[in-house]
Amino acid sequence: MRKNIWTMMCGVIVAVVGSGTSTSGQAERSRRMPAEITTIPIEASMTAGGQKYESSAPGKCTHAPTASIYGVVSELWTAQQSDNGKSLNLSLWQPKDGSRPMVSLTIASGNSSHRVSTIKGTQIVGNAKVSMEQSGRGGTFTVYAKSAEGADIIGTIKCEAFAPHVAEGGL
Repeated sequence: MRKNIWTMMCGVIVAVVGSGTSTSGQAERSRRMPAEITTIPIEASMTAGGQKYESSAPGKCTHAPTASIYGVVSELWTAQQSDNGKSLNLSLWQPKDGSRPMVSLTIASGNSSHRVSTIKGTQIVGNAKVSMEQSGRGGTFTVYAKSAEGADIIGTIKCEAFAPHVAEGGL
């Protein structure tokens, strides 16, 4: 009998502690959930592998004055757009130590998809030179890239405004 009471008490303690942990875990996750970033007008005029990518669909553009990727403290600019089977995703990391900017770019249209990544610490795929010129609350990316398959990716992405970037994968 005494053993059954002890087992039952342990079960109750585990249930209470477990539910407390779960609740605090949920509270912690909700504090870290990113705020929804409002979509804004984006004008993209690109050529990728000889195929035109033109879109004025809304998307998301973000900026973080200080961010880090693989331990490299950088300024981060992003642009994301998706419309009728076409999509683009660009991240431009400008290291604070003055080293070369790092780029992650994916552009897809129809059956064609091209990817470039010059992020140190990951597999380098193709090469890229991307600049960002600010204008008011927004700015324009100018892209000159070549995928690993040799496809030229050239053009501009104009963001009307940049929302604050919300960090992923950490506190």
